[in-house]
Order: sequence, then C-alpha cells, then structure tokens
Amino acid sequence: MIDLLRCVNEHEDTWLVASFREVTNRMVIEGTLGCPICSAEYEITGGVADFTLGEPVRTEDYQPGANGGAGSDEQLLATKAGAYLDATQPGSTIVLGGVWANAAQQLAEMADVRVIALNAPSGVRESERVGLVLIGKRIPLATNSVHGVALDATFAVAALEAALRTVKPGGRVVGSASADAPSQSAIVARDETDWIAEKQMEVVPLRRAKLRE
Repeated sequence: MIDLLRCVNEHEDTWLVASFREVTNRMVIEGTLGCPICSAEYEITGGVADFTLGEPVRTEDYQPGANGGAGSDEQLLATKAGAYLDATQPGSTIVLGGVWANAAQQLAEMADVRVIALNAPSGVRESERVGLVLIGKRIPLATNSVHGVALDATFAVAALEAALRTVKPGGRVVGSASADAPSQSAIVARDETDWIAEKQMEVVPLRRAKLRE
C-alpha cells in the first residue's frame, strides 16, 4: 500500500522514499517516508503513518455493541460500506475514514479488498489487508488510485475534494449529509445521514483527421 502514498505538499506527484526500522510479517511498524521533491518526512509509528504535518486530527467516539455486540455492528457497517462503494472488484483498494474505519478488517475479508483506514478509532488495528494513516485536510494518495472512499463528518470539505481526486473515474465517494458533495461529482443516492457521489468519467474529445490530397 505504500506505493499509493504521496506527499501532501503542493508539487509534482511522485512516490515516497521509504526507510524502515522495524517490519513484522511484511507490516511496517516503525519507519520514515520521505519526499524526494520537497524533503518532507512522514513518520510511521506503531504501524500508523502520520501525514498530518501538525494539523489536528478530529475523531468521533465509537460505541460498539448497540445492535447486538461489537462484531455484529462492525459487520453491518462493513456491509453498508461495501454496498455504498460498490466494492465488487477483488484486490482493489478502498479508503475508510473515521467511524467507517471500524469496518476496515471486516470489509477487507468480506470483499477481498485492501483497505486504507484514515484517522481510525483506537480499536482499529493494522493487518496485511489494512493500513492505518493519520491525515489533516489532505489525503496522501495518488490521483485515480483507489476504488472508493467513505469519510464521516469529522473530515473537512477539503478532504472530500481530495477524496474525489484519489478515486478512479466512475468510483464513488461517501460523505456526511452535513457536508456538500464535491462539485465535480454526480450524486447517486442520499439519505438523512450520508450521500453517495460518483466521479464522472473522463471525456476524451475525438477529432476527425484531415486526409491529405
């Protein structure tokens, strides 16, 4: 998943240079990611990559067990996330932010996908299918690199715009009903808590070639 990560500063898109201090079962526990363009450094501590650059991280409390136990709550959330994001392509990458991240492991196993969890609650753990990342207003992922993104109400409007940039054309972004959907997207569905928007497909203009006489 590290191949998808990008520097959050404004400049040319490029891969990050990784330096690992501790790796367990192919999971990076301690290390540093560096930008070869601007020399910014992002620490990986306890398996969590920190891209906040000092910005505060907002999270919401998660109270599992309200619907019959933590496992059942997370399974329901995973089913909802999978349906909203149309997670039907095995091996694709899904991004879940905030409360949605509680379903990361269940969705990864259920849909056979990789999940990047942004600003996840403390109970969410890294695994071979789940990566943990802390962010501020910007999402440190390559353009057109993920299948879908779901963010809760703790994320700023700028993060929703960044989410649309990271999804592939035709991919989906889920956001809180309290925030507006990105302007370059089409609303697929909406209820009292969330909206689902789809990134518009890129249009390539065709021109008729002139024949030489």
